[in-house]
Amino acid sequence: MDPAKLKTRSSYKHSGTLYALCAAPDGRVFAGGSDYSIHVFNPAAEKLEPIAEWRKHDNYVSCLAALPPAVGNLIVSGSYDRQLIWWNAASGEPVHSIVAHEGWVRDLAVLGDGGRLASVGDDMLVKVWDSTSGELVRTLEGHARRTPQGHVTALYVVAASPDGKYIASGDRVGDVCVWEADTGALAQRFDVPVLYTYDPRQRKRSIGGVRSLAFSPDGKQLVVGGIGQIENVDGLGGPAHLEIWDWQKPQRIVSGGADGFKAIIHQLRFTPDGAWLIGAGGGEDGLVAFWKPDLSAPPSASAADLQTDNAADPKPLAPAHRIKTDLHIHRLALNPAGTELYTAGHGKLDVWSPTE
Repeated sequence: MDPAKLKTRSSYKHSGTLYALCAAPDGRVFAGGSDYSIHVFNPAAEKLEPIAEWRKHDNYVSCLAALPPAVGNLIVSGSYDRQLIWWNAASGEPVHSIVAHEGWVRDLAVLGDGGRLASVGDDMLVKVWDSTSGELVRTLEGHARRTPQGHVTALYVVAASPDGKYIASGDRVGDVCVWEADTGALAQRFDVPVLYTYDPRQRKRSIGGVRSLAFSPDGKQLVVGGIGQIENVDGLGGPAHLEIWDWQKPQRIVSGGADGFKAIIHQLRFTPDGAWLIGAGGGEDGLVAFWKPDLSAPPSASAADLQTDNAADPKPLAPAHRIKTDLHIHRLALNPAGTELYTAGHGKLDVWSPTE
């Protein structure tokens, strides 16, 4: 993929907001959002229009995941209605439907070979499910149920290491937990406080949090994204911000953003070959950014210094390429080959392809 050659090849205009997106192994793209529906697309079509529409959720569709063919031809959706629904990807018929969380189901991640699936919700729990039966395997509990100021918090994002051995989750106040998938043991936790802004005077509310997580292709690093400190908590006027951590130490090795672009990074993805880290999000406008991170560690620091100002300064990171879009982006996905990009958000789904 050459980011400089990516152009919008086709677009679908939606009357609401698309909060969920995934690309299936067969090439189809699935998007869901504020109309409670899942829309199915063939991105290769000359005109991008839904070829099917599935509806069973009772509220916003907020996350989608496609399971690999070896597990079954299934799409899984999560919603503000607290449900997870397994769909037959060929027929669009629901296979399983369960109340998964006591609160908004925010995100999904497929583990390793696809046999298990992780979800997070506003009950501040990470749950691991059998991908085919829909049975609960285990519940992971470790995130605080209130912010330090005593307000309601949220658990926004979950990610799985490429080998499926670890699950990472991130919450509103900037806490990241990494769990052993097979045992449920907490393997590591660290804090990224710059992603959390609290106004203690005028509004007495907060904004921000860990909104995106991505393991590096070898699983040794974890990328954490969101928005930096904000002067006005009623808007998204802070800088797009990401950090790369050697999560096992834990040590922050890279810190960067999008060259002053004010936005929240909702999703991060590595290309299949690991050559690029891609982020998408938005503020007043949308953002797609491409980084070539150096994942080697900075000079070592003592264990006591790793999370303090005494630690070695993280390496700076600026995007190699940045695209400003006209609308806020909530999700991005890649086709299986990593040659085409899909973005979904306020009022639109875009297909990005390379041009000569």
